[in-house]
Amino acid sequence: MDIKNKIMIIGGHGKVGQYITRELKNYNLVLAGRSGEKIKRFLEKQDIQADICEMNIHNIDFEKMQGVAWVIVCVDQENTKLVEYCDRHGIDYMDVTANSEFIEKIRGLKLLGLSRILLGIGLAPGLTNLMAEEFVRSYPLAETIDIQLVLGLGERHGDAAIKWTLDNFLKGYHHKTLGYIRPFQLKNTIITEGNSLRTYNFNFVDQHMLNQKYKRKNFITYLGFDQPNITALIYGSEKIGLLGLLKYKRLYKLAEEFLRKPKFGTDIFIVSIQADEKRICAWGHNEGRFTGLIAAEAARRVATMDFKKGILGISDIMNLEEVLNNESFELTFSDIEMKSLLKFK
Repeated sequence: MDIKNKIMIIGGHGKVGQYITRELKNYNLVLAGRSGEKIKRFLEKQDIQADICEMNIHNIDFEKMQGVAWVIVCVDQENTKLVEYCDRHGIDYMDVTANSEFIEKIRGLKLLGLSRILLGIGLAPGLTNLMAEEFVRSYPLAETIDIQLVLGLGERHGDAAIKWTLDNFLKGYHHKTLGYIRPFQLKNTIITEGNSLRTYNFNFVDQHMLNQKYKRKNFITYLGFDQPNITALIYGSEKIGLLGLLKYKRLYKLAEEFLRKPKFGTDIFIVSIQADEKRICAWGHNEGRFTGLIAAEAARRVATMDFKKGILGISDIMNLEEVLNNESFELTFSDIEMKSLLKFK
């Protein structure tokens, strides 16, 4: 009989995955990835005991998943074979991805419902969803609700996050009320004490998840950066067609290098949910760390508590108050006026 008692973390040694691995180190872990040597070095450095499994997420050998009860994926995928395998074999699954197209693929599957499939865990989606749902409860008459996200350019982001961001600068997307739209077309503004930061529409999946959940409301997600000049440069480049130059490999690589080794900016992130003059805000530091910690908390809850099977979102397993009261997340929240934490350079 196959006893399932292992948690497999695919990409558990990466930018976000390492936080999950450290938080779950007392569980029976299997770390999976393309390079067994890199995983080994990470485990030795962190003094963590775990099995090592060499695995290509794009061509999985499912025989290597014997004894696995719970899979956490911290890398981007191209197909839903792993999700479907987990569903058929009663293996719980969590995906730490912001990829709108992939999450929509999963949500469109005809699943058997033999396992828990947890999606939308992190900052956006994740915290943004919890805050947006709290906003709806507090202001039920609000119809068009803006989700604004500011990221710090000073943070060292992982390769997968960088690639996802650059790829989504290159392509348009479909929105419930806006129709087909390209990124950085619509303007918005986050107001801080003495400063304002521009944000522009972007294809984060949180807006699509919320628009499906609240049929009579309209959610739009906007993205900006802690350095206003860079945000303005991206907007201007999109407006005159220069952003499309990222399709050329050399320029794409330069942009990757710029984001991989930042020369300026902070590691702050800000989330603002607003409609008309009403607003709630939260802010913290190090988005990668926050995503890893909240994903680890979600994994612990699913592993130890009795949640329903099927597709779950973050609000099915925790609420905003629990997140704000968790001191390890180091979040600050305001429903009145947000203090300025940005140090512009």
